[in-house]
Amino acid sequence: MTSSLQIGPLAVPYSLILIAAAVFFGNLIARRVDKGAEKTIENHFFWILMVAVLSARVAFVIQYKTAYLSIPLDIIDIRDGGWNAQAGVIAAWAYALLLMKGKACLRKPLLLVMFGSSLVWIGGTIALAALTKDPSPIPDLKLQSMNGDEVYLARFDGKPTVINLWATWCPPCQREMPVFAKAQQQNPGIHFVFINQGESRLLVEQFLTKNKLTMQNVLIDASGAAGKAFEVKGMPSTYFFDANGKLLDSRLGEVSDASLMEKLQKINP
Repeated sequence: MTSSLQIGPLAVPYSLILIAAAVFFGNLIARRVDKGAEKTIENHFFWILMVAVLSARVAFVIQYKTAYLSIPLDIIDIRDGGWNAQAGVIAAWAYALLLMKGKACLRKPLLLVMFGSSLVWIGGTIALAALTKDPSPIPDLKLQSMNGDEVYLARFDGKPTVINLWATWCPPCQREMPVFAKAQQQNPGIHFVFINQGESRLLVEQFLTKNKLTMQNVLIDASGAAGKAFEVKGMPSTYFFDANGKLLDSRLGEVSDASLMEKLQKINP
């Protein structure tokens, strides 16, 4: 099972679908238990969600504050996928309990909403974990280096490895390349491999030169073999392997300094 659902040209992560399902179910319960024209419970649930989202982001930013200090505006750029789900859930429940305090009329309906949405999220998380395949090894593919030499992808086994599939025409790929270049320099104990999809060495070289990027292990995959092996749903796609060559995590979409740091800690504690 891949980590995202393909809908035409759009790839939607299952984790995002699960959150949307939990929110939808919670809102459905809120509508059912509301009485009268005023949407009291539904409105409360909306603000509970806002507290959860804000808390999840703030907790993540605090956890990786050193990565955000250099570019503070990245704090509001949520495209990096930086969230602390546990903090968001705890904050949501804390705010809901605060709303119920001293208000018996809110206690039962809000508990129904909170338990309903939480059960959907927990149950979905368990189901996704059960459906997930065993950790995959690094595919044994033969690609080309920027010098035209043959490189076997499996040779990077033995160290924690990050494999990024990208293209020069992809705006998110362009934005995250400096992040990867810096991370590669700062983490010599981790292999960083950048597999360009379907473009020529000349085009890739021009892109790296224009953007003043010095990167090791830039490989060319003209046939798209890596994309097929990884079952890529969109770009950029990044895969995180431990030192034994087992896939521990993946990311569909761009990374920031902070979100990349979070992933690296999983493969190189």
